[in-house]
Amino acid sequence: MNHSRIIDLSYPITSDMLVYPGTERPSFQWVGRVNSEGYNLTRMTMLVHTGTHVDSPGHFLEESQWIDEMSLDRFYGPAKLFRLNKKPDNQEVSLKDVIQSGFQMDEEDIFVFATGIEIFANTRDYNYLYPYPSEELIKWLISKKARAFMTDATSVDPVSEKDSRIHKMLFGAGIPIVENLQNLSEVPVNEHFIISALPLKLSGREGSPCRAIAILESGTGL
Repeated sequence: MNHSRIIDLSYPITSDMLVYPGTERPSFQWVGRVNSEGYNLTRMTMLVHTGTHVDSPGHFLEESQWIDEMSLDRFYGPAKLFRLNKKPDNQEVSLKDVIQSGFQMDEEDIFVFATGIEIFANTRDYNYLYPYPSEELIKWLISKKARAFMTDATSVDPVSEKDSRIHKMLFGAGIPIVENLQNLSEVPVNEHFIISALPLKLSGREGSPCRAIAILESGTGL
């Protein structure tokens, strides 16, 4: 029997976690406790784009798909990881950068972008120094019919970008985005693996938290 290794790619959700500039942190409140009500029960309040999460096209585009309307095979299936072997410095990553690394992917693979920004996790630099894809790279991924774009960065557009051009290019092609992955250093490059980042079924909403995992088959290594 084949054995698989599961790698947790999700950040924990806490009341003091790092969040995108200008957004609120999650809050938790006990509404029931064992020593009084006889059970523990928590109320949680948070933005749907907190931590490791999914963006649907409805995040920026009118008359577009909400998170509950997207096929789940957009968030689960064969993936290929591109790892940027440069220190994160708010740089644009071109198609040439990707091709020259030897990266290859099949049509309808999920594209996973390891920017390396996790080295700055829980620091201010995490929100300001992450690399981001060029428009040419996104056009190439669209031509490859990528199922999804997943990244360890907090956004696919630089934090200074006000028009969200990369988001809109992906969403215009019906490609969802998963942001704030972690532990991508444990995932091999240029080898297929299975990734799962299933969103909650939030009716008529533009995004959702997710529990992202990578599934490596027996024998897969770095």
